[in-house]
Amino acid sequence: MSSGDLIIAFYPCIYFCATSQMAFYLGSVNYRCLTDEQKIEKILERSDHRKEYFDRLIKLVAVCLKRKLRLIIENPWSEQTYLKANFLKAPDIVDMDRTERGDYFKKPTAYWFWNCDPTHGFTYQKDKEQKTIMKTKGASRAGLCSEERSMISSDYARNFICDFILGKYQADIMGQTLFDFDDL
Repeated sequence: MSSGDLIIAFYPCIYFCATSQMAFYLGSVNYRCLTDEQKIEKILERSDHRKEYFDRLIKLVAVCLKRKLRLIIENPWSEQTYLKANFLKAPDIVDMDRTERGDYFKKPTAYWFWNCDPTHGFTYQKDKEQKTIMKTKGASRAGLCSEERSMISSDYARNFICDFILGKYQADIMGQTLFDFDDL
């Protein structure tokens, strides 16, 4: 890899999102059938896992800073996320409503840019029926997000790249005259 490359890390949010914060309470619904001792064991195990993932994230940033690699990290953003209180800096962009750029979910998402700066365009594409997290298919086990909930639509990905990475205007997005990546 070289400084001309760009890493976009959709870093696992399972230990950082607001829902994860709820798993540190004895009253968490995930622990409803456990004894207090078992609940505390689960909370300590989760804390160890979060530390491991957080350490890896810090190491990723450190390597990119040292080697001057461009890095963008994506993670959920709400009132009670772990990274909001504990990460190395505030996010460079918080997209509060992803449906405005062509995604299915409104969920707020933060982006941290390292060794690069975001451009600031706005491609409006609100052409999809909004999905709600509560109505998505559940995950295979408690404490995980479903794949449906975790996915970003291809439209949102394209619009994000054009708006925040390339600074490329897309004419008439609602009429579907879109940026062509083959034009690069």
